[in-house]
Amino acid sequence: MDYHALLQHRRSVRRFSAAQLSQDELDAVLLAANSAPVGSNRYEDIHLTVVQRRNVLDKLSEAAIMRWKDKETMKKIIAGRSEEAVEHRMLDPYYGAPTVIFVSHRKQDVQPGIEYANVACIAMSMHYAAVNLGLGSVLMWFALESMREIPSLDNTAILRLPEDFVPLIGIAVGRPADTLEAREIKADKISVNYLQEPNCCPPTF
Repeated sequence: MDYHALLQHRRSVRRFSAAQLSQDELDAVLLAANSAPVGSNRYEDIHLTVVQRRNVLDKLSEAAIMRWKDKETMKKIIAGRSEEAVEHRMLDPYYGAPTVIFVSHRKQDVQPGIEYANVACIAMSMHYAAVNLGLGSVLMWFALESMREIPSLDNTAILRLPEDFVPLIGIAVGRPADTLEAREIKADKISVNYLQEPNCCPPTF
């Protein structure tokens, strides 16, 4: 798939079939993670955890399911979503995906904040690799955020991470329940301003 087609087919998938990834597919997604840029080339500060056990995902869902009961907060988070999508997410924040890969980072004291840039780059590399394989994927923030918001339901110890590592983002991967169709990409979704030399004009789309 060429790059423009990859962009057109990329979307966040929230309906998966139960079929598990093949080992070759999983290896390709993990290889993409290793291709991502990491600040100061410190790949030793990154750790990946592949979860394909439903009982582990259920434990990591408890805080998110509890947090959905806060209706006022949820209205702000899910603004514009259909009631059906909201209900499905309440039952399983991982949308039934058979594989969830958590990206963890060593705690930072030298360059605080760079860990979020690093894990975002890694997660997006896996996201695009999944699209290229014809798989569906969606970045996972809410479940981890909920465990930070409700410490009594923080079950991240089940991930058995190396010392001083914290899970910051996840990506759910699987076979999409619906066909991934190409979409139109609009160039005006993000605002832009230009700082250019005199007599230089902004590009047209």
